Amino acid sequence: MAIKTYTDENGQKFYQVYVNYRSPIDRTKRVQRYSSRLKTEAEARREERKLTEEAARELQRLDGRGILWLDVLNKWEMEVKAGYLRNISERSLYDYIGSVHKWTVPWMKKACSELTKADGRDLIIRLERAGLSRTYQKKVKNMINQIFEWGVEFGLIKGAPNSPVRGLMVQKIEETPPDILTLEEIKKFLTAAKALSHRWYPIWSFAILTGMRSGELHALTWDQIDLEKGTIMVDRSYDSNLGKTGSTKGRYWRTVPINDSLRALIVELKSNRPDGEAGRFVLPRIKDWDNGDQAVSLKNFLKSIKVKPVKFHALRACFATQMLANGVPAPVVMKIGGWKKSSTMDIYLRLAGVDIKGATDCLEFVPSDISFGGNVINLFDAKRGEN
Repeated sequence: MAIKTYTDENGQKFYQVYVNYRSPIDRTKRVQRYSSRLKTEAEARREERKLTEEAARELQRLDGRGILWLDVLNKWEMEVKAGYLRNISERSLYDYIGSVHKWTVPWMKKACSELTKADGRDLIIRLERAGLSRTYQKKVKNMINQIFEWGVEFGLIKGAPNSPVRGLMVQKIEETPPDILTLEEIKKFLTAAKALSHRWYPIWSFAILTGMRSGELHALTWDQIDLEKGTIMVDRSYDSNLGKTGSTKGRYWRTVPINDSLRALIVELKSNRPDGEAGRFVLPRIKDWDNGDQAVSLKNFLKSIKVKPVKFHALRACFATQMLANGVPAPVVMKIGGWKKSSTMDIYLRLAGVDIKGATDCLEFVPSDISFGGNVINLFDAKRGEN
């Protein structure tokens, strides 16, 4: 580190600063900084301090002790895209990275070795205050743990063996029943949509009759439908964030049976099949759907017919609960709908009430032949009369 003076071609005096830092861990690593045309010594001293701090931070990064959280995130994303890490779909990667970026903004310019449990607790508090579900909070926490520990394992992060959220508890939030439509509400909803020839009617009907996700419905083409066998092959899904079609969320194909109501709808759609590129798809092309705004139209329509508004994904839940309520075994419903977690099906079982149906039939304590008519005696009054 040095401060020197020099004179330019016009005879004007200036100061220059030179900073040279070597790594105490690896002497072959060094960082140099240089600045010139400083007018005063005081200005040169301030610049020297600034360059020294910059060089020290850069050297820490080179040593792995000062790599920024943002750098680790970017490197992890590149590794996933290159196929060197977990087999994560592009859609899932977009979701994971987006969530972690959103909630760790205060960490971005911090060295990973400087992140502490205090930073982790601050993150958990912010997630709770935002009113996010416990499931979402755990997802963010788990992704941070995985990315941080990957950085440690591959030598990017040194001096911080554990993630700042490792060991922190996500508070259990009071569970509330998910919003879905009852059988009567489903009938009212679809009857009204059909009577008005609503452009979303075939999409909404398909969703309730098949349990397919929005992206799977959007990507559905005629070659996936076999009316002779009475099945639909579900093997692709449209991602509105990426604007392209890829694999399903579970990354595997499945078949959905076609019942009479769905068959009639398919035949009608086929008879009115448009020409050109749009004709490849079973369901109509709607710009809002392309952009991932399918929930808005559904909620607005339900409000207009005085039915409680639900999310588009709730139509999938309607499919599951109605199937379960009509005696279809849970494993079969899971197979048709592409659910992997039995915990999700447990929620639908509780909503459908299938697992407790008839459980109280044995409780016959009240005699059925007693008439509670107008000759009921007020026991309190009777007792008072005796006194």
